Amino acid sequence: MKGWDELDEIQRDILLDIKKNGPDCAKFLSRRIKRELKETMLLLSGLEKIGWLKRVQGTFLFKRGLRRPKHMNHTYYELTKPAQKELRFLARKGRI
Repeated sequence: MKGWDELDEIQRDILLDIKKNGPDCAKFLSRRIKRELKETMLLLSGLEKIGWLKRVQGTFLFKRGLRRPKHMNHTYYELTKPAQKELRFLARKGRI
């Protein structure tokens, strides 16, 4: 897994958004970070390849804030366990 300092600002924004809002798909992430959908999809697949993100398994997503489970019509991404640990560590150190 690449280190936090090796990631660019957009990749960091995506990771922090997923940490804050929970698993999400490229469509909604691209709207929140104000980037093109195609660019967001490339960034998500890149973060998946380097070990920061993983795809959510299953057909329904149980996301906080929603009363009912959401049917996954898109590919949803969530933080990996090592990524969660790294972000917790960075938060404790005051770097994020």
